[in-house]
Amino acid sequence: MSAPLLNIAALAARTGVSPDTLRKWEHRYGVLRPGRTAGGQRRYSEVDVQRVEWLRDRIRDGWRIGEAARVLDESTRVALDDPGELRDALIASIRDSDLMSTSAALDQAFAVLPVEQALTEVVTPALQWTGDAWERGEVSVAQEHAVTGKVRAHLATLLAEDQGGVRGLAVLACAPGEQHDIGLTMLSVLLRADGWRVELLGADTPVDSAVDFAVKAGATMLCFSASRTESLDHLRGSLRHPAENGLAVVLGGAAARPEVAQALQLTYAGERLDEAVEQLRHLARA
Repeated sequence: MSAPLLNIAALAARTGVSPDTLRKWEHRYGVLRPGRTAGGQRRYSEVDVQRVEWLRDRIRDGWRIGEAARVLDESTRVALDDPGELRDALIASIRDSDLMSTSAALDQAFAVLPVEQALTEVVTPALQWTGDAWERGEVSVAQEHAVTGKVRAHLATLLAEDQGGVRGLAVLACAPGEQHDIGLTMLSVLLRADGWRVELLGADTPVDSAVDFAVKAGATMLCFSASRTESLDHLRGSLRHPAENGLAVVLGGAAARPEVAQALQLTYAGERLDEAVEQLRHLARA
């Protein structure tokens, strides 16, 4: 941490927040942590500047000060609102097995960024790093499961919000044998935010069952996810041209490729979550 050099007047000049407000934030919410000179005068650091600027920006966004102070207080690191810095903080917390900082980074990402940006620029690359680090032996299965569980908890909260429906119903399912459903869950959140009703069937879903469910529910889209070649093989062996039932069928996931989707007569979702949302939106218009 940098040395505490600023008095309250300098802190106010740097941040545009009045000294009276700064004193209130410090005394009532404990969000500033000044050092002291030999004579007992408060001196504020660059970290305090960053915390004040973060609070100031959240209040401009319409937050209540108590809510913003709580999120800031739960962070064991400095306040962040840049996607790249949040991503790096999340990855560092996973690497260090610092679960409190993992929760704080996720809280801040979902609090200060649009949900699409939080998922595509912070959460997804952090999860990809975790998977790669596990393969290199740098993180354990327990570490990977812990961070995935925390991401799931945030996604569950977002999925519980009542929204969507104007674009139709999308049914999302993992291909047979596919157990990795976190990407599909993130897509569910983004589709809900984009105006879809979503039914998430989850991991290892038989194709016939997914098609039957989607048709009976009156779905517009059926999306399969496959992160492993074996899952694609199961899907290939079970698919019976569901488009004949009036469904637009989309394929995504780490193992999916445009040529694979074309061979299966499916629409390729794209490599990124935001690309998949746009693809489904385009199909809905068509």
